Amino acid sequence: MIATVVLCFMNGLWFVSAGIIGLVVLFVAIEAVILLYHKNTFQLWALQRPWNLISRLLLPLVEIVDSIGAGNTNNCMFTFNQYGKNFCASGEVWLGSHAEVKKSVQNPQGRNYWLGEHPLLPSAVPHGEGGRCVFLLSLASKAVGGTGDHEAFRKCVVDTLLSDASIARESDSIANEIMASLTADFAKIDSGFDFYNSPVGGNQEFWTKYLHHVMFGLDIKNKEVVDTLNSFFTGDMALMHYLYPFGYVPHFNLHSKIEKVAELYEKSPAFKNFKVKAEYNNMTAKELALLMTSIMRIAGVQGSRMLAWFCTSGVIYGNLRIDAREVWDTIDLSNEDDLKKYVLEVSRLSPPVTVSHRVAMEDFSCEIAGKTYNFPKGTKVAIPLVFANIDQDVWGADVWDFNHKRPGLEKNHAGFNSVDGVGNRECPGKSLVMRTMVRILQDLGKERRKQKASA
Repeated sequence: MIATVVLCFMNGLWFVSAGIIGLVVLFVAIEAVILLYHKNTFQLWALQRPWNLISRLLLPLVEIVDSIGAGNTNNCMFTFNQYGKNFCASGEVWLGSHAEVKKSVQNPQGRNYWLGEHPLLPSAVPHGEGGRCVFLLSLASKAVGGTGDHEAFRKCVVDTLLSDASIARESDSIANEIMASLTADFAKIDSGFDFYNSPVGGNQEFWTKYLHHVMFGLDIKNKEVVDTLNSFFTGDMALMHYLYPFGYVPHFNLHSKIEKVAELYEKSPAFKNFKVKAEYNNMTAKELALLMTSIMRIAGVQGSRMLAWFCTSGVIYGNLRIDAREVWDTIDLSNEDDLKKYVLEVSRLSPPVTVSHRVAMEDFSCEIAGKTYNFPKGTKVAIPLVFANIDQDVWGADVWDFNHKRPGLEKNHAGFNSVDGVGNRECPGKSLVMRTMVRILQDLGKERRKQKASA
């Protein structure tokens, strides 16, 4: 477009250049007004009319900009307080009652290139040697027209990386060393160590080392291995590689790092006896390795360290309105069931993953701000787990209170992309993460109590 403007100007067609510039300025001004004052109401109108020229022209930029912060717990609660459980944001219809979320996660889902509230860059998500997409979060369930790849690939992940061998590694000497190092780093907080944000040691590096040891059997004492992992997993900005349009920016392009991590995976002990099988839809070792780079980056490492931060730092965030450590300090550390419930209650009020998504497979209607609206088949639907966990119809009048012994906590908890442990897309690593969190709370809890006793 810039070249067109310049050429027109150089050839004396200044009025054409002026017209193009004027249209661009008008477009930007309209988009700015929508985003500043009418982003939710405009999206409500546009999502009902995706074929409309105005929708097709203006909605793409609105949904991209809105998606940047829409899933942040504080931001989405602001919108929740304006409109209620249902509204339109990030190019999606958000349906937030516990009943709607439960129905969504416990039934087959249509999917596209979307990650919760974020549009994905298709070329950035993992694809196999033959070009097929292997990114689980973009694959539709077989029951709603998918190829069966989602179910087959997920089974391949579980069978290969969450086997009896991985469970055994959770309690081996190396895992114990990693856990002991985490506790030692936790003890240094009072002396100024940035336990939660330091790129070396602490919460960030713990999850990178621990999960890669347990799941893959990687040699995390090998500096080259750890450096390769840390270059990809440290920090939060790597997520931008996958998001549209940010993945186009060279600074966020991580394909070379992903290839190196995938190579580590493919040569790991967990892959030693890997075989291409029909039950896995002939998934290759390379495809599984590439898939796991995205799963570990987006969910495995990043989600786990956020959960640990919420549970152990005392941060007041989202709907978590107290320093949860005050409750942690009162729990019998030998009572694993109570510690598990503590993790669930923390994540009920401040979930690491606030929203998932699906694609509507038929026309539907819903109530927004007291009125009923109709949306066509193909509409993107947000699944706000964060809202299901504060639905007073399910949780009662004390929904905002922290109570890890509340009735129905495990049954009604919406997390790990499931409710009551039921969900076709439940996080495969849920049990591993929960076991690890219980162990962290035990070890760090002992250290915390020792420090308080000696203070």
